[in-house]
Amino acid sequence: MDDFRTFLQEALAGSLPGRAAQQRMMPRYPDGSVRHFPIPDNARQTAVAVVISSPTCPAVLLTLRSQFLRHHRGQISFPGGRIERGEHAIEAALRELQEEVGISSSTVSVLGCLSPLYTPPSNSAITPVVMACNGSVALCLDVCEVEEAFWVPLHQLDGTAIEQVWELPYGTMIVPHWQVHPRVPLWGATAIILAELLELYRCWLSRQAVQEEQAAGALHRAGREDQPER
Repeated sequence: MDDFRTFLQEALAGSLPGRAAQQRMMPRYPDGSVRHFPIPDNARQTAVAVVISSPTCPAVLLTLRSQFLRHHRGQISFPGGRIERGEHAIEAALRELQEEVGISSSTVSVLGCLSPLYTPPSNSAITPVVMACNGSVALCLDVCEVEEAFWVPLHQLDGTAIEQVWELPYGTMIVPHWQVHPRVPLWGATAIILAELLELYRCWLSRQAVQEEQAAGALHRAGREDQPER
């Protein structure tokens, strides 16, 4: 049976769930409609590192952004930032991962990218770069950018999002979010990116269940064939 890392690498190379999955964690108006913005030509090109730990019980690395930052201060996020001139999204995500939480590119393997996402408050076009740890990693935070960093198992996110009515700058919205931190909700762009990752996680769980059922059936048939005839 494939571990999640192997499955994810194959899935990211194919057709992704995209907006259909992302929309599950998008804030929506009371009438059910969601805000949709095409990516403008002047958008800041950014990349985030979606880091997965164990291949058998996967968890994702999240950070609490520093209060000193210009954009999305004090929010839960992935390590990441602007794609510098001459960089590709993968290079930027790996650089930001090293700078923000001290994880070297030599200790992770890039698996692919999730669907891009645009966030209007910072005018950012985000490329989520998915990578897996090659072993245990030690975190060393840049306190100017990251207040905390922590791992959240994907199974704790699956089916546990809640919804509340919030007053946001652009109106009254129903906001899906997770409570994975004692003070700060996990919502917005980070939650939207996670929604697509979780859809792939559910597909992996379904495949695991089918493979386990097939293996059990094969053992049962083999056992019956081994029984002596009467």
